Amino acid sequence: MNTNFLIISTFFILISCSDDFVELEERIKIQAEKNDIEMSFFQIKKEALYIQQWSKDNAFIDEINEFKRLDNESFPGKGKILFTGSSSIRFWDSLKEDMEPLEVLNRGFGGAQISHVIHHFDEIIKPYNPKAIVFFCGTNDLAALKTPDETVHDFKKFLSLVKSEFGNIKVYVIGIKPTVDRLYLDEEERVFNSSINQLANDNAYLEYVNVWDSMLNKDGGRMPELYIDDGLHMNENGYRVWTKLVRESLLKDLNI
Repeated sequence: MNTNFLIISTFFILISCSDDFVELEERIKIQAEKNDIEMSFFQIKKEALYIQQWSKDNAFIDEINEFKRLDNESFPGKGKILFTGSSSIRFWDSLKEDMEPLEVLNRGFGGAQISHVIHHFDEIIKPYNPKAIVFFCGTNDLAALKTPDETVHDFKKFLSLVKSEFGNIKVYVIGIKPTVDRLYLDEEERVFNSSINQLANDNAYLEYVNVWDSMLNKDGGRMPELYIDDGLHMNENGYRVWTKLVRESLLKDLNI
C-alpha cells in the first residue's frame, strides 16, 4: 500500500477523534446532500479541516497586527463611525469618499466570522470609542456551516460587548447580500437577515440595513453584474448600492 496514503489516512483518523470535528463532518454531509453534491470520505475530512482552521480565533492575526502597527504609527482618532466585519468591508476602498462628510474608519478584515470580530474586539473596536458602528458579518459563519441561530447568537454577544463598552451607541447591521457564489445558502441567509431585522425592530440602538432586495433583479434573481469574477465580492456597482443605503441610514440619524 502507498506510504503517502497511509500517512494521510492516519492523519485524518487522528484529527477525526474530537466530537467537534465529527459534528462538523456531519454538517458537511447534510449540506452536500441538500445540494445534491457527492463527496468522498477524504473530501469531507479535507473540508472539515479547512473550516476548522478558518474558524480559529487567530485565523486573521496578521491583519489584526497590521491594524495595530498602523495605529502605533498614526492613531486614526476617536469618535468616528467604525465600519467592521468581513471582506466586503475590508475591500470597500472608496469608503471615506462614499461616506463624506461623515468621518469613518475601516476595520474590516479577512474572511471574518462574527467570532473573529468578538475575539479581536479590544484591538479593532474598543480603542476608537466610535460614534456608531456599521457591521457586516455573518455570511462566512453560514459558509462555515454554523446555523442561522448560532450566527445570530454570536451577533448578540457582539452587541452585548458594544453595549457594555460604549453604552447606547447605534449599530447598523448591513444584511447578508445575495451573492452569486453562495446561492446554495439562500435559505440560511434569508433566515439570518430576518432574525436581525426582528432584533432591530425591538432595539432602538440597532438598525438593519436591507441590501438584499436592492441587489436582486426585477425577476428576483441574483445579479452577477454587481460582483467580481468570484461571484462573492462586489465590484463598483455593488458598492454603489451599499453606499446609497448605508448613507441614507447614517445621515437620517446623525443630522449632517
